[in-house]
Amino acid sequence: MSHFTFVFFLVIGVIGISFGQDIQANSTAAPPEAQPVSLYKQATAFSQNLYNGRQYYLYDARNDEHQFFDDRKWRKGVVRYDEQQFDSIPMIYDIFRDELVIKHFNGDHLLLQSEKVDFFMLGDHNFVRMEAGKDINPQMRTGFYDIIYDGQSRTIARRAKQRQEKIVDKRVIALYPQKSYFYVFKDGKYHATQSKKAVLNLFPEHKKELRKALRDGKLSFRKQKDAAIAKMVSTHDELAKP
Repeated sequence: MSHFTFVFFLVIGVIGISFGQDIQANSTAAPPEAQPVSLYKQATAFSQNLYNGRQYYLYDARNDEHQFFDDRKWRKGVVRYDEQQFDSIPMIYDIFRDELVIKHFNGDHLLLQSEKVDFFMLGDHNFVRMEAGKDINPQMRTGFYDIIYDGQSRTIARRAKQRQEKIVDKRVIALYPQKSYFYVFKDGKYHATQSKKAVLNLFPEHKKELRKALRDGKLSFRKQKDAAIAKMVSTHDELAKP
């Protein structure tokens, strides 16, 4: 008997013992020959919850500008969907429609049901679904918000694009300028903070220290708004500790 044959029958014997123990422990268990099918069903049931979305059709695909966050490249990320977490999933975020799209292993593009997405992590960004009147102010829009700073004065950003059109050589070209809307949590609600002045006015007792934090960090509020707001808010929280 060859070494390979010996190892093969040894593995089969170990599996058979394991199946036998399971059957003795549970008289209703499936027979050994049905176990591989059962194990396959258990393994695939987890992913079936993720890959049951409807088809996503790419629109305005020929334009240089696009409707996605940052770029139009597929990137592997993490998503918590239907109360289950999935890792290393190819995904892309359509911020014009505020929808998360994943790529099926057969190449299809699937649109996830937004109400079933708790959060997803894409690159260095952590997007959480927040509901108006529950997680955020009633007048704010339900959808995905990028967590800029997750301390006491939680700071979030809604990423958005508006579709515009222009005519070039008698052709209609779609444009998607991107904008971010920032909100800082204070006194039980979120406050819009689009400017440096707005952030400083939220924390008037620490204006001097917040300006110094930007200078020390060499952060330009206009060019590095995400980092600048996060630095200012986190500095306030540190100073406000009892």
